[in-house]
Amino acid sequence: MAPGALITTGPSGQFEYVQKLASGGCDNTVKVWKLTNGSWRMDCFPALQMHKDWVRDVAWAPNLGLPKSTIASASQDGTVVIWTEAKEGEQWEGRILYDFKTPVWRLSWSLTGNILAVSDGNDNVTLWKEAVDGEWQQVTTVEP
Repeated sequence: MAPGALITTGPSGQFEYVQKLASGGCDNTVKVWKLTNGSWRMDCFPALQMHKDWVRDVAWAPNLGLPKSTIASASQDGTVVIWTEAKEGEQWEGRILYDFKTPVWRLSWSLTGNILAVSDGNDNVTLWKEAVDGEWQQVTTVEP
């Protein structure tokens, strides 16, 4: 499978690879792009909007063949938003993971996509995990 590729079922019922990427920037939005016929086109309309300032980082969680897609976005406004798409082509839903009250610089998912590392403006790195009930919980802080 190609990097950034997702698995979906095509019109014929066979599995297909879909290449997507997510971006964020100074317009405070997250955009999802899809490679179609050799060119990148925006795949979500409108762009995903929950941040009130620059989006500093966007990280796509590994989905390990599941139909659900998850993206995390970090912002200058101090928030991290977890975006989920239940199935290819459905509407993205966003929920705030946490308000760090300081800019959030970087995000990184574990290889299995179940732990999210967050680096904030207070030089803290925190690890977050989704509980069985769907709520995100901080599991540890990595001391500087």
